Amino acid sequence: MTTRRCALLAAGITAALLAAAAPAAASGGEVGGSGQVFHLTDSWESGVAHASFPYGRAGDRLYVGDWDGDGTDTLAVRRESTYHFKNDLAGGVADRVIVYGRPGDTVYMGDWNGDGVDTPVVRRGATFHFKDNLAGGPADRVITYGRPGDVVIVGDWDGDGKDTLGVRRGSTYHLKNSISGGVADQVVTYGRAGDDVLVGDWDGDGRDTLGVHRGNVFYAKNTIAGGAADVELPFGRDTETALAGDWDGDGVDTPGVRSSHAEPVDPSVAAAAAYDARMIELINEERRAAGVPPVTARPALRPAALRHSTWMAKEGVIQHAPRETIAADARAVGCTMGGEHIVRTWQRDTRPDPQDAMDWYMGSEVHRSGILNPNNTHVAVGTVKYGDRAYNTQRFVRGCS
Repeated sequence: MTTRRCALLAAGITAALLAAAAPAAASGGEVGGSGQVFHLTDSWESGVAHASFPYGRAGDRLYVGDWDGDGTDTLAVRRESTYHFKNDLAGGVADRVIVYGRPGDTVYMGDWNGDGVDTPVVRRGATFHFKDNLAGGPADRVITYGRPGDVVIVGDWDGDGKDTLGVRRGSTYHLKNSISGGVADQVVTYGRAGDDVLVGDWDGDGRDTLGVHRGNVFYAKNTIAGGAADVELPFGRDTETALAGDWDGDGVDTPGVRSSHAEPVDPSVAAAAAYDARMIELINEERRAAGVPPVTARPALRPAALRHSTWMAKEGVIQHAPRETIAADARAVGCTMGGEHIVRTWQRDTRPDPQDAMDWYMGSEVHRSGILNPNNTHVAVGTVKYGDRAYNTQRFVRGCS
């Protein structure tokens, strides 16, 4: 958790408390809950998942931080005293593996020396053993702070580029601006005693502040003060565990969830997976009738199609994505661009019917030619329901590796 890149994590206090607590979010410690699928948004406005991917195992102990100093937060998993750090938002093999501390240690992560890289601190009672690099070996400094039973949070409270400690007692927070013992530099009351606590730089001003997660809504405050939230965003399901970080390196921390579900849920725009699967069947029925080989679904491209449909639904418009975006989305999944089709339909009774959209497409010469183009070998379809309307995006690609 570096300046402007503080991750949202579940408080780790003692093993007994962790076992008894519901999944919670608090800066610096382990992300609670379970699941190996992560849905992350880069914005406090849209609620669209800009990244969705699996990583690790469902029961892994999880951390968020900037492990390589590139300004972007990513994930790490802990198994006993072994840590597997990933430097990009993707599944696959860890980029770095270290052994540190003892299997039963309570561990937090932060940028303790201002070098841009998050590293561990081990907590044993009220004593904290800080490490300034991602390696084994002895701590670089040891301090005593707070009480053994305190809930600990981590953040850059004064914008000096270094993370320091804070303790939470009910809804009162005692924040320290240096890595030292003694009296807190700031004391603030915020939220409710039972809240899931969030910490991050929500507005990019270089200072970490507080927020909470209730149900499926994230609330964030841009100053260290009580009172109403400055920003709020429904994201994910209320059964999922909250996390946050600077996922795109823009200096602003944004929400994410840890889930066992492969698709994110937007509270006002609902993805229509069955609709999309049926539409691909309809595309191939038209191609077979025209003597054209069928297209194959490209699941990795579907999030891009969903993002565009969600954007159209939120804006209430029918408008193509920029050509550069369509091409970049295709390259990201190992293909070249074929084309994009978009349409908005009204629901028939209570459920949108993909046949309505296909009838419109096939009645348009330009869309018909795209659907029947034999050079288009793969397709992704992303549809969202918004009120009584369905917004559909088809992305055709070719030359896939």
